[in-house]
Amino acid sequence: MFRPGADNAYVTRLGRQLVKKGFGASYTRGPGPRWGEADRRGVQAFQRAQGWRGGAADGHPGPETWRRLFS
Repeated sequence: MFRPGADNAYVTRLGRQLVKKGFGASYTRGPGPRWGEADRRGVQAFQRAQGWRGGAADGHPGPETWRRLFS
């Protein structure tokens, strides 16, 4: 669902939540349904804010990232 070029409602939902939580600085417009570099950067910034480093802050939302972002 969150790979380059993916286009779905989950990408939009994720992007809106990133903006709501203050991690939407990479968006020049949007967020929208197509996964892109702005989404990855926003997720990575959120992950780093959780204290995650290295591979844990790869910018791709897994179950724990999703849970924390929407809690």
